[in-house]
Amino acid sequence: MTLDRGLRPANLQLRSQVCRSRRIKCDGQRPKCRPCQRSSRHCHWIETVPAASAVSPAHQVSPLGSTVYSETEYRSTQVPEYALQDPQVANIFRHYMENLAAWYDLNDSKRHFKDVVPIRARYNPLLLSAILAFAAAHQHRTLGDSIYLELAEFYHYDSVRRLISLTNNVDQLPIGETLAAICLLRSYEIITQNVSSQNHLQGCYSLLASRQFHITADLLSAGYWNYLREDITVALIERRGLMITLSDQNAPLEPTEDMDFANYVTFLLGKCINRCLSVDSPPLDLLEWEAMKAELDSWKSSLPPSFDPIRTPQLGTQSSFPSIWTLRSWHGWNP
Repeated sequence: MTLDRGLRPANLQLRSQVCRSRRIKCDGQRPKCRPCQRSSRHCHWIETVPAASAVSPAHQVSPLGSTVYSETEYRSTQVPEYALQDPQVANIFRHYMENLAAWYDLNDSKRHFKDVVPIRARYNPLLLSAILAFAAAHQHRTLGDSIYLELAEFYHYDSVRRLISLTNNVDQLPIGETLAAICLLRSYEIITQNVSSQNHLQGCYSLLASRQFHITADLLSAGYWNYLREDITVALIERRGLMITLSDQNAPLEPTEDMDFANYVTFLLGKCINRCLSVDSPPLDLLEWEAMKAELDSWKSSLPPSFDPIRTPQLGTQSSFPSIWTLRSWHGWNP
């Protein structure tokens, strides 16, 4: 599988001195920059742990005492194990695991985003920051407490800063964890109603452009399918083609496991969107339409019996619709 339409890492820019409250370039004065002083706003700074402390997880040294946090600052994720000692960080992290991770494992029997991503986040600062940004944004959306919005913005900024720094050495970055973080950051953008922003999808292209990989049951593949579903979501909202090219040459292998069939129809949907909604796409002729329909019919006829719904009359409330249900989330055929 090749992801193309890539943007070079040089296209991603971030100012080194940015006022967290007003998001403008500032003088970097501590503990509060002049724009924040004039506006009587809090000025949040990202404190990083000294490089000497960022050693392997088995030999991490607690930075307690080496970094002083003011009441307006939040815990850095530079050493994730230390960050998770903070009750506020731990609660948001647990909110992701208990309430949000299942969103990403829609078609994944291995539950990578629920079982693997939290473990990797204990040793990956970018992944932990991305989890905290998304989970805090969701807490703000559901509870309305402004403190969660401040937390979400703080860890979102921290994630972007870390993501951009990784592009300086693309060949050495952990691509599975990085793609998972980008999917979480894209969800942050959607949940904060910044649907039109393509920052992290574009960042993903810069990381994965021209890279070949096989779709298997690993974190990279789980991230790819989430990445594709998010791209489809935004493309349908904005009525445009995907930012990824899908063709028969980079199609996934024929479905073998139960969950593969749901992912495969997602791929077919993406191809249809690109053909019909891309800029200046000519109208479909009859032969093209029949070919696309034949692909879908072939997929449907190949579904295993496990996809058959269970019919239970009078199940639940009274309804004019028949009572049917399925065993797994992907049996609903939802891309």
